[in-house]
Amino acid sequence: MDAQAIPLKTTGIRFVRAVRTFARSEVGWKAKLIFAALILLLCASNALNVINSFVGRNFMTAIADRDMPGFVRQAFFYIGVFAALTIVAVIARFGEERLGLLWRDTMTRGILRRYLADGTYQRLNASEAIANPDQRISEDVRAFTVTTLSFALMALNSAFTIVAFSGVLWTISPPLFGVAVLYAAGGSLFTFLFGRPLIRLNYDQLDREASFRSGLISVRNNAEAIMIARDEDSQMALLLDRLDDLVTNFRKITSINRNVGFFTTGYNWMIQIIPALIIAPAFIERKIEFGVITQSAVAFSTLVAAFSLIVTQFQSLSSYAAVVARLSALVEAVGQSGDPRWEPGSQGQ
Repeated sequence: MDAQAIPLKTTGIRFVRAVRTFARSEVGWKAKLIFAALILLLCASNALNVINSFVGRNFMTAIADRDMPGFVRQAFFYIGVFAALTIVAVIARFGEERLGLLWRDTMTRGILRRYLADGTYQRLNASEAIANPDQRISEDVRAFTVTTLSFALMALNSAFTIVAFSGVLWTISPPLFGVAVLYAAGGSLFTFLFGRPLIRLNYDQLDREASFRSGLISVRNNAEAIMIARDEDSQMALLLDRLDDLVTNFRKITSINRNVGFFTTGYNWMIQIIPALIIAPAFIERKIEFGVITQSAVAFSTLVAAFSLIVTQFQSLSSYAAVVARLSALVEAVGQSGDPRWEPGSQGQ
């Protein structure tokens, strides 16, 4: 099994390299077009969310004031905004899936060309320098392309959301805006400190899962030979050893997930009450409308979520870092047999 290190600072470099290679490939123009459309859809979604916060504010104020005409009018606005948000979200999801599939297809073709060229597959199997290259080509490429695209879009959406809702929250209450920034920063820091070991453990788990599965495949492919040699006991011992490794490592993962979960669950619950604690006194003193309370809650939770990408996605990010490291090890290994400038996503030219 390869002992690929996972320095966090190199993950960003590998990400940029893979994106650049994909953008320069034969289908790069199509990928850029889809990605540009996705950015426009993200902008539209955030604009609609801001509009929705004001519609919700007026809607709740109309209820509090027992204003039936205003209530009916805002209800129709609500329905219109929800319909627009639905259309934008569905189209954006469709575009993201198509772009992810295009990237996976391009990247897999490039790796396969190198893997099957000049006996590379035989060299890797004989040297055992890379554990389970078949799994890395199939599952890790899929996970890398889909997850990279998902995280990139989430990061962009978070940036757009911060720009859109910072103004909304600032106009409602500058102190509440400051609390949102500090709360998210503290949450991100503690989540990273609690969950950092997950990166290495997820890397090991992928190899242990693949090793156990490859043992089962070996038994299936050599069933007749095993039966003739009466080798069932040794095969059972081998499989149980691999299963023990898999279970032991996963227990460590679940323990850390438990610790992270205690923090993130409490962190998310507090988001619901903080805006009311700060804004409600102004309503009680009749300084603001009732709808401002609901709008502040929406703006605060949305802004904190945008700032708290590490908190909400840390477990996925730790798995992603492991996938990047495994895939990079494979790319470097197969690249040694050919053009050293080759990178993931190339067309093998």
